[in-house]
Amino acid sequence: MSGDESTRELETQREDVRQAAADLVKGAVEALGGTPSNTTGGFDGCESAFPDEFGSYRYNAAGRVDVGPGAARPFLDALGPVLTAAGFEEPVLRERSGGHSLVAEKGDIVAAFSELPEHGDYVLVNLRGPCVEVPKDDRDKWLNYRDPSPFV
Repeated sequence: MSGDESTRELETQREDVRQAAADLVKGAVEALGGTPSNTTGGFDGCESAFPDEFGSYRYNAAGRVDVGPGAARPFLDALGPVLTAAGFEEPVLRERSGGHSLVAEKGDIVAAFSELPEHGDYVLVNLRGPCVEVPKDDRDKWLNYRDPSPFV
């Protein structure tokens, strides 16, 4: 893949993941009567090609929704409809360290809401796009790319 092709693909992925993340955070805020925080994103390396270098990258977005006082546990019960309303496939409940995650896919984007009951009244939101190969000359650009603006 050429540098121009990988750049277009990663920039499109960034927009797609950020939009999906915004939709999910807004849906979770509505479903749980909460407030969003720490809504950030950026590119991460997928496959190591060398120390401190990666051959492929993908866009990741993450956030947190602090749950409102009227929401009841398990919070994930209210979030399956948020995923499907945003165009994701039927979500799957998975165990994770300290709690559970509700995971779903939309095309190549994977999204998860996670609840960690012993850590507080909030849910985490994480999304990631697929890995995209990047030509050697462009790898530093993506390794050092920072996305300063929150998506919500």
